[in-house]
Amino acid sequence: MVPLSAPMLARLDALPPDALVAVTVASDSAAPAATAAAPSIHWSTDADGATDAWGAAVTLDGPSLAALAPAVRRALASVTHLSDHADVAPPRMFGGQCFDPARSHADDPAWAGTPGARMVLPTWARTVHRGRALVQWAGPAVEARALRWTLPHGVNTPPAAPAARAPDPAAHERWTALVRDALAAMSDGAVAKLVGARRVRWTRPGPWPLAEVLAGLPVHDGARFAMTLAPDVVFVGATPERLVLRRGDAVEVDALAGSLPRGADDPSAIAALLASAKDRHEHALVVTFIADALRSLGLAVSHDPVPSVRSLPSVHHLWTPVRAHASPAPDALTLAAALHPTPAVAGSPRDAALRWIARRETAPRGWYAGALGWCDARGDGCFVVTLRSAVIRGGEAWAYVGAGLVPGSDPEAEWRETEAKLRTARVALEGPR
Repeated sequence: MVPLSAPMLARLDALPPDALVAVTVASDSAAPAATAAAPSIHWSTDADGATDAWGAAVTLDGPSLAALAPAVRRALASVTHLSDHADVAPPRMFGGQCFDPARSHADDPAWAGTPGARMVLPTWARTVHRGRALVQWAGPAVEARALRWTLPHGVNTPPAAPAARAPDPAAHERWTALVRDALAAMSDGAVAKLVGARRVRWTRPGPWPLAEVLAGLPVHDGARFAMTLAPDVVFVGATPERLVLRRGDAVEVDALAGSLPRGADDPSAIAALLASAKDRHEHALVVTFIADALRSLGLAVSHDPVPSVRSLPSVHHLWTPVRAHASPAPDALTLAAALHPTPAVAGSPRDAALRWIARRETAPRGWYAGALGWCDARGDGCFVVTLRSAVIRGGEAWAYVGAGLVPGSDPEAEWRETEAKLRTARVALEGPR
């Protein structure tokens, strides 16, 4: 690392000792530090590169992103950013919220002790993008002069015994009953779509090394993420679905709904998915919801009239990128709070779907199918829908998968779809087979 420059030191001297500062310097290497401790936050996308973060200069907890938004904006506005690099982005706060803030998960074995929503300004953050590495420290100005530019160190832990999926002989029967209940709930036409979810438990002697889990997550599924939500509780995943990206006055949202497991004949599967009236109807509900929500915030919206197919290692998805514009555009927090949850993870109409999920799903989703990402003082940010994810607590882990249900859904076909989607978490928790 390079020491603080004279201009940065002069700016520090002009600040009150308790002023919140973020100092960004170039790293002397883009290679990861072999002795670095497991990060409390990990975020990586093609657009953002990979960020590992440790500690918290600011932590804000609350029931939802909407409730936290004013405090997040105040915290970001209070940060004085010091850097000798003119092209460095401003400091980011990372975090998100659970699927349904109205449903408590305090007594659930997977989620006990975790907040409904959390946003964090890390003490340390290291970002590597396109061969360039930057390290940022945040904290009181009085501490910045004495910084030692060394990332938090960890200890090497021996590999634990392999993880095992806990047997659950009633899982298929419960899923079939849930799908049939959803079909009955939609039979009068008042509810157009419901999204059912289930969870699978793994166990392992000793804790999962986070680096091992992250290494097992695919790098091409959209975004990889990890966030410590409580002592010994880490939420981790690799999701294909972007909730919202806001850059200046431009906004992008993914409509991702309607799925088919991959098989030996992918061209035929893609053609069948595009021709499926059921899947096209399910997808259209999501596109309409997103477009209406963005228009209600004053944005001009555009999207292709016909979806394309996004193919992932285990599943094909119908996909429509929705683009919007306003001058000025609402900030990323406002957009994420307005869009989440979309019918892709809840159903339509949203309020009726949330009531059905709370009544019918015995295990709370916690942060599964929630929102997670980052925002900065300019209002820019990126949040994803936390699919293909698992919560890890010591030697236990719970992975979640779901499927969109509309009239005509078949319980067995939807079961196969969830099994295909489960592959992401299985490989991360068990390793490749």
